[in-house]
Amino acid sequence: MPFKNSNGLLFYCITAGRLAILVLLLCSTYLLPRYFADTFGKMTHLSLILGGAFFLTAVYIIWYKKSGLNKWLLYIQTLFDVILVNLAVFWTGGPESPLVFLYPIVILTACILGSQKEGAASTFLCTISYAALFWFGEIPGDKLNDALYIFFINIAAFNIIASLGIILVQRLHYTEKKLSDIKVDLRRMEEIHRHLADSIQSGLITVNEKGNITFFNQAAIKILGQKIINGYGKPLQEFWPTGIQLLENFRNSREGKRQEVSHTDPPGSSKILGISTFLLKDPQEQTLGYGIIFQDITEIKAREKRLQRMDRLAALGEMAAGLAHEIRNPLASLSGAAQFLEESALLQPEERRLLQIISKESDRLNDLTRSFLLYAKPEEKKIQNISLLEEIESVFSLMKQRKKFPQADVKIDVPANLQFEVDPSQFKQVLLNLLLNAYQALPHEDGRISINGTSEGGDHLVLKISDNGTGIRPEDLSRVFNPFFTTRPDGTGLGLAIVHRLIHEWNGDITVDSEQGKGSTFTLYLPKRMKGVEK
Repeated sequence: MPFKNSNGLLFYCITAGRLAILVLLLCSTYLLPRYFADTFGKMTHLSLILGGAFFLTAVYIIWYKKSGLNKWLLYIQTLFDVILVNLAVFWTGGPESPLVFLYPIVILTACILGSQKEGAASTFLCTISYAALFWFGEIPGDKLNDALYIFFINIAAFNIIASLGIILVQRLHYTEKKLSDIKVDLRRMEEIHRHLADSIQSGLITVNEKGNITFFNQAAIKILGQKIINGYGKPLQEFWPTGIQLLENFRNSREGKRQEVSHTDPPGSSKILGISTFLLKDPQEQTLGYGIIFQDITEIKAREKRLQRMDRLAALGEMAAGLAHEIRNPLASLSGAAQFLEESALLQPEERRLLQIISKESDRLNDLTRSFLLYAKPEEKKIQNISLLEEIESVFSLMKQRKKFPQADVKIDVPANLQFEVDPSQFKQVLLNLLLNAYQALPHEDGRISINGTSEGGDHLVLKISDNGTGIRPEDLSRVFNPFFTTRPDGTGLGLAIVHRLIHEWNGDITVDSEQGKGSTFTLYLPKRMKGVEK
């Protein structure tokens, strides 16, 4: 199919040119009658021909709108154009008519709107028609040589114009095909580029030299917020002032060092972004703009802090474990000696009270040392496949025996068939410490504790323990799992530290969310099977 069928603009341009020529001829007929129609009859005939041409042009436009530029429209248009031109030339002087220039216009129109076949057919019809007019025309003998010269010149012009028109159209066809292929390739490359940019987890933004946004991917929307969706062509300053400041620093130093900056998204949550900037250049090393690639590293930084804390605690634990062992022996001696002296009948009441204090504090120190040893050096695991619901109910039955805890509405939502592999005694230690914290934080009335357990992905389970207690201060959230950190006067600060240590020993994780006055939620992520541990 010829190239113009894919673009109706060309048909309408040629039609507009046709109308312009018809209007020009119509005006010339009446303004310059001696050149076109020296008698009233000839003027009438020429006016009728021009009127028919206007009418046929309107028909062609309607036909094109309904059916497009098909071969029948092209053939009929070419045929009637040749007929109308023949009539116009005939009534305005025959072979010597000033309207002979219309033949090349008909030929070019057929070449451009059609193809080589239509161009050749139009050239043949125009040549035969013009030859017939010359043959049957009345030419004075003294002008025969001049007429023959003009005749052959026009015939040659018709064929040369047709040849050039056909060559031009072929080249246009070839050029359009190449352009079409290039457009397809460009669209394909744009789609690949967009897909690659959207598939990476890092945000990507590019700007031109003026700082206006030229591209961003889906990760950038996720990290910076939905407002940047409307940022195409607009200054980056309006949507991310920190980004434009980083670009200014890069322009001044030309060093794309990775940086870490804080960012607050529209909901108000704070993030840490790792950012790198780079320069965009064309093959001639001309600057096209700048790019920013960034990633939300908030969780990575939090994990680094946890690992640093674990490294410090591991080193401390190794040292303290030996120290704790050394402390327990003198404590046992002190406690035994105090109990022996307390049984003596020679003691005064005040002396007996002091010995009781010594014995009580020795026992407390011994409990603290035992808890610290459990944190610093957990006992060897005895892995069993346990039911999560049964272990939780067992721990609650133990806690009900303690009278000092406030009344609480306890809700347990754990599937009965949810099982996983763990050391039962260590898991009970974790539950006891978490539930002790929950009970101790509850209000005196309307206390609520809820436990929810779910399976996640088949390999892990998630356990959430929530309460509506006093909550944890924001500045204390990062320290709740540190050893010896406590907000209670009688607390040791080792309960949550032991929980954290044991869960990480199981290759799990624990997080806490809390709001003062509304309560806390501890979330445990536990593997269903212990790896690298013999049962």
